[in-house]
Amino acid sequence: MDLDQALAATEPAEPVHRDRPNHPKGWEPGYEWNGTAGHLTTQPLSERPKTWDDLIRDAGLDPADVEVIEPVQVRGWDTSVAAIDPETGKRITNVVRAHYYRLNLSRHTLKVNLDELVKAAKRRVSKSTPPTLQNPSAAYLVALGDLQLGKMDGDGVEGTVGRFLDKTQAAVARYKRIAKGSPIYLAHLGDCIEGFVSQGGGNTFRTTLTTTEQVRLYRRLLIEQIKAFSAVAPKLVVVGVPGNHDEALRPIHTYGDSWAIDSIAAVRDALDLAGTYGHVTMIAPARDELTVTLDVCGTVIGMAHGHQFRSGAEGWKSWWQGQQMGRQPIGDADMLLAGHRHHLRIEREARTFVQVPALESESTWFKHIAGGVSEPGIVTAVVGGGGWHSLEVL
Repeated sequence: MDLDQALAATEPAEPVHRDRPNHPKGWEPGYEWNGTAGHLTTQPLSERPKTWDDLIRDAGLDPADVEVIEPVQVRGWDTSVAAIDPETGKRITNVVRAHYYRLNLSRHTLKVNLDELVKAAKRRVSKSTPPTLQNPSAAYLVALGDLQLGKMDGDGVEGTVGRFLDKTQAAVARYKRIAKGSPIYLAHLGDCIEGFVSQGGGNTFRTTLTTTEQVRLYRRLLIEQIKAFSAVAPKLVVVGVPGNHDEALRPIHTYGDSWAIDSIAAVRDALDLAGTYGHVTMIAPARDELTVTLDVCGTVIGMAHGHQFRSGAEGWKSWWQGQQMGRQPIGDADMLLAGHRHHLRIEREARTFVQVPALESESTWFKHIAGGVSEPGIVTAVVGGGGWHSLEVL
């Protein structure tokens, strides 16, 4: 993905050409096609082509499927064309004779063997539609967080985008090796963008993208990741939780007033509009909540960003214990996933805590005060039956 294209709000406008030929009214070049029939009017040509195939292809149609219905209409037209005199260098106007051709088009009568047509359709479906699973015993887990898109630290936005896409492909390749045919659970654990609310806005001058550019880029990266995973898995569940950097406003209105949650909703709308992602589910916390808890093939997984934990290395533990005492859903989790602190940490006792590394390359502020720079990455594992195995950081 080209970064400029990912950030572009719209396609650039076509340049305005001053010297456009004056086409005869009703013979303007172009084409119309309704799926079975239509017509095509050519640009001015000096002579009739031997074949219309190139013009049909240029209209996005296949000459093998479309035929020209004779007779072809033709009209001669004198038009003025601006040019530069090679001797004087001055602008001159030449009158040239142009010929326009109008083709009536129709789809060929079906001439293929129907049995072969059905077989070919089945082959296409088997390649493009993953098989449906009934009560899978395990799932492939992918967990990541802290892209903080827009931040200039380390290798900046370009480095984070490249790393995100590369590690997504590595996660797809690992899925094919160790978990092919199982569902995929993709957890985005917050701080997807750098935002402008952190440190009371003190991060503004080290942020290279506007808020809308950060969000737009994140949405498009999320769509690319969903396309990659949904193409190989029979079921894809995408979970997003809000972080502190992606809060929309401070002071907060609701705890889910987050650009991360807005992106989950926007991408879900895009998938619904596409109409070909029925095996993809998008999940976000309930209104005014910060966490999601799911039963994944018998392993209960809780997901939080981690900014709600108390400070200190063991803050996650006291927070989780409090959730258990309060009988909150996440207190029942076998595995707790979080981000926020930017480095890998795994604690395994009766339950498991996994803190995923960041996908940004470094926090320059933290490097200056503490010296530490953590290795970026995403966490993958196989989960099910109350436990997990085959954990690997990509």
